[in-house]
Amino acid sequence: MPMATAETALQPRKNALLKFSEWLTLSRFILLCCAIICAWLVFVPLASLIFVSFAEDTPAGPGGFTFENFVNAYTKPYLADLFLTSLEFAVFSAVITLLLGAGIAWVVERTDAPGRSVFHALTLIAFAVPGLLIAMAWALTLSPNIGWGNRALQAVFGLEEPPFNIYSMGGMIWTLSSHYFPLAYLLMGPAFRVLDIRMEEAAIVSGARNWQVARRVTMPLLRPAILSTLLLIFVRAIEAFEVPLLLGLPSKIYVFTTEIRFAIAEAPPQFGYSSSLGLTLLVICILGVWAYRRATRDAEAYATVTGKGYMPTPIKLGPWRWPVTILTSIIFILSLGLPLFALLWQSLYYKTIPNVDLLADFTWRNYGYIFTYPVFLNALKNSAILGASSATLVVALGFVMAWIVQRTNVRHAWTLDAMAFIPIAIPSVIIGASILFAYLILPIPIYNTLWILLIAYVTMYLPYGMRFASGGIIQIHRELEEVAEVAGATLIQTFRRVLLPLMSPALIAAWLYIFVMGVRELTASLFLAGPHTQVLGTISLTMWEEGGSYGTVAALSIVQIVPLVMIVAVMRLIETKISRRG
Repeated sequence: MPMATAETALQPRKNALLKFSEWLTLSRFILLCCAIICAWLVFVPLASLIFVSFAEDTPAGPGGFTFENFVNAYTKPYLADLFLTSLEFAVFSAVITLLLGAGIAWVVERTDAPGRSVFHALTLIAFAVPGLLIAMAWALTLSPNIGWGNRALQAVFGLEEPPFNIYSMGGMIWTLSSHYFPLAYLLMGPAFRVLDIRMEEAAIVSGARNWQVARRVTMPLLRPAILSTLLLIFVRAIEAFEVPLLLGLPSKIYVFTTEIRFAIAEAPPQFGYSSSLGLTLLVICILGVWAYRRATRDAEAYATVTGKGYMPTPIKLGPWRWPVTILTSIIFILSLGLPLFALLWQSLYYKTIPNVDLLADFTWRNYGYIFTYPVFLNALKNSAILGASSATLVVALGFVMAWIVQRTNVRHAWTLDAMAFIPIAIPSVIIGASILFAYLILPIPIYNTLWILLIAYVTMYLPYGMRFASGGIIQIHRELEEVAEVAGATLIQTFRRVLLPLMSPALIAAWLYIFVMGVRELTASLFLAGPHTQVLGTISLTMWEEGGSYGTVAALSIVQIVPLVMIVAVMRLIETKISRRG
């Protein structure tokens, strides 16, 4: 009798366990695992940021609850100037970036101008160059004191004062725009590619002039793409760190990101104040990304390509073909050619204005020093490990999550896509600071190790892995997987023999893209790198700030750029293969 009573008491638990085992299918189990990983990567650091913003700063760490951090942040006399300066920098950078990127996208995708494939390749090369190195290159070119460009203009035109000062708001805006325009190009290119020229031709036949066609037909069709690109570039600009750090601080131009960084770097660190500012910056970025999502969602209403065998027709420029090509070439010379030339020249010979007579005096000693410098070799190893590891983890996680979202009927699978997209709205400076706070608070001993950097990299690049994987899996018809299932293949076999071979070009491109992003990362690494976990970006900045040999810094920059450009060339080949297969 007692045994029967015990069995009766345990029966509800057995029934509940049985129902749970029936409910917990493989798809749901994978969904739960991915959701836990995403939540840990995204929400735990953000929770620590919020916690620190409401905690007192004490020598032993976060103290009791307080609003003092927000009061301190929002009553600073220079807060209004900080906000307006950040806004000015972001807005003008976004507009100029859009003009450059959209202009080049129009030339490449919509016209018959010569050299379009070269312009496309140069844009990808420009994408590979880290922002820190672009800022250094422009400082070497247009600095009032050491800029060879200013000195050359003074010598040619007999000027007493340097004509340009890169350490200004205008210099910051131009430098960031010349660095970000490849992103605008990649966003605007598809919009121009699928724009049906027959609508423009119909307007012209109806008697409309070119400017009327542009205003009433072309611009309305491109409005969602223009707006979404502008918003995304604005978010990227307001969270930019390298350019304001190198080019703004010498002229005492501060933005949110540099203010947050220096608040944490003070002795003692102002964690509460920096986290309060960080939440303000985070809200601005979230609003920008929300508006971006709205703009891209509304773009479907402006679709001009249907399933009727549409083929875009290039615009015939006639006598304007070569002038357009020359103008586009000048843009690349100014935005990419001059900075790279400045770095190359400085790395080989840096004591005077470039001229042919000095070719015999070139020296490789800066490169020799770099490759015998233990700190560089350690940073190179760390960057390679972090780039490869983060790319592998992000691509694997993105592939699994994309399959859950696109191929299963599990309820709430869309939450994975939403969680994976959240880091897009979080500035790198906030990710670095919040992960720093989280692992100073949590009893997990990974501070000053590569593990904490790897967590930051995976968090930052997860949205890109998800986007690449989703785009690749959408192109594969579901019936191929259904045939494999009918043939008796397991889920793992279907992955290995069907999905992975078909998606391999997209996944390889994603891996290379994230690897490039990881190797050139600086902002989050500044918060998290320890003495033995320095990366290429942090040692480049340290060498620059120490004011040593600019030739050595330039050589270090060239050593970073060359392999990144080679990787981008491989990405271009993969892109060509995918387009031909499609």
